[in-house]
Order: sequence, then C-alpha cells, then structure tokens
Amino acid sequence: MSQLRHEAEERWQDGQFRRAGVGRGSGLELRPEVRTDRILWLDPAGLTGAQKALWQRLEAVRSAVNRLMYLGLHELEVHFAVYPPGACYRRHLDRFHDQHGTSGRRELSCVLYLNDAWQPQDGGALRIYTGDEDATPCADVLPIGGRLVTFLSARFPHEVLPSRRERFSITGWFRSR
Repeated sequence: MSQLRHEAEERWQDGQFRRAGVGRGSGLELRPEVRTDRILWLDPAGLTGAQKALWQRLEAVRSAVNRLMYLGLHELEVHFAVYPPGACYRRHLDRFHDQHGTSGRRELSCVLYLNDAWQPQDGGALRIYTGDEDATPCADVLPIGGRLVTFLSARFPHEVLPSRRERFSITGWFRSR
C-alpha cells in the first residue's frame, strides 16, 4: 500500500490528475456542485509493479465473487483519486443511468484507501445508504490506509463527505460482460 500511496502522491505533485466529471463519453461534464475530486485512470497495459500486485489481488476478489454470487464480473476499470481539502462527491450510484439491461455495466465497486494515520476529524468518510431515497445512512467508513470497501454499484447510493486533508484512494469497478 505504501508504494501505491507514493505513486499517487508523485503523480499528484506532477500534475497528472484531472478534475473528475460526471457521466461518460460525450455526456461527461464537470459539475463542481456534485464532485470536486481529481482522478488519474490506470492503464492495464502500463501498470507498475505495485499496481500489478493490486490488480492480481482484485482479480482474486473478482474470482471469489463470481464463484459465490454468480455476478458474471469480467472487466476491471481503476483510477487513483485524490480529494484535496474541502473536496467531496455528493450522493450517487456508480452505475450510469443508461446502463439498465446493457452489457459492460458496472456491477461491483471497490475502494482501497491509501491514507496514513487517518483520524475521524480529518473528514472524508464514505457514507453508504441502504438504497431508499429518503434513507438514513447505514455506514460511514473512514478512509483508513489499507482498508478495502466493496459494494454493489447499482444498489448502494453513497457519497464522500468533505475531506479536511488530502485523501488518497484507488477506486475501481468490476463490469459485467
């Protein structure tokens, strides 16, 4: 995890991250009232050693989930994310609205936190809801380094609460065929 954190910090300092948007393809737009984090997509063909090791571990997760839950997970897409102080991501689902019944949709979301000595007063928790529109949160997950959070992409609305210091993670989605 420390090597991944180091890589993320270096790339952040080098200006390689870009403002994250909402939507995809031609519908991608910057919406700072919704999302203010920065991201850097990982290219599966150009992974570093630490990234390859993570990819292999995530592939083991995919295999186990497919065996136990029959989700038909196939492809993985992953990016580094950094939330500068004050950054957040309002309540959302990780599956695009136009993906109902289509192939290649996001099925399982995964977030690996890369933060050292994170404290509750640092903010930046992942707030997960039960799925009901007016539901109260069912969990606030602190972004403690080494913690991996997984959940069904279309089932659990979630948000990232404002962070009070730089918050690093690797976020990925397993897609169906």
